Parts: sequence; C-alpha cells; structure tokens
Amino acid sequence: MKRLAVVGLTCLLSACQSSPTELLPDKPEKVADFPATTAADLSNCVHRAAQSMRYPYVFHLNARADKLEFVITATVEPLTTMRPMLLKLELHLMTKGESTTVEMKKSAIGDHELNRDIWSIVERCAERRPEHPAENTAP
Repeated sequence: MKRLAVVGLTCLLSACQSSPTELLPDKPEKVADFPATTAADLSNCVHRAAQSMRYPYVFHLNARADKLEFVITATVEPLTTMRPMLLKLELHLMTKGESTTVEMKKSAIGDHELNRDIWSIVERCAERRPEHPAENTAP
C-alpha cells in the first residue's frame, strides 16, 4: 500500500512539474514577415479563424503588456485534471516597425493538417487590409 502511495505521489508530482512548452523546439518551424499589418490585428484575425475551425483543440490568445507581441497556442485539453494540457502548436506574432514577424513552433507529435491550416490562415489574414482594426473579422 505504501509503495502504491509513493508511485502515485511521484506520478502526480512529475505531471505537475511538466510544462507543455517543453514539447516545443527552440527553433521555429516557419518564420515570415508580413508588411503593413500590426501584430494585434493579425493575431485577432488568426485567433478568431482558428476558433471557428473544426479541430479538437482549444486556442488561446495571450498578449504582452505593451501589445507588441502576441502568442496563440493550440492545446489538447486532458481527459483528467491529473494530466497537463498538451501543447500542439504555438504562434508568436511580433510587431517590428512596419511589419509583423510570425514564428510557428509545433510539437514533435504535432498535427500536420493543423499546421498547414493555421499557416494558411496567417497568410490570408495578413493579406487583409481593414480600414479600421475593429473591422478585422475571420476570413
């Protein structure tokens, strides 16, 4: 009984210490600069379009306080609360002068169709030139 408790506690602690970002490589899979758009507009467009896709992932949009860098993640929600979320994809969108740099990182066991679809969304959203940022809608 003690051994079972020790094994269970070890599993619990290792799950709590693991981070979904540990699965992603340091070097991005894809990088591109998109001219004449802001990271805020582009990230909002990509996030809304990603949420409308029929994938079993949850998409999260986080912004740095200065609104110059945004991160969109695609995670798989665990079936139990004992397991951490699995990160499948991460997009970094950074405003750099008159352009936005987008970096895509994917997990080693990533979904190739998701990667292709998300990058396609980034390209479509970058092509859009709304007159007012508030009018930016999903493609």
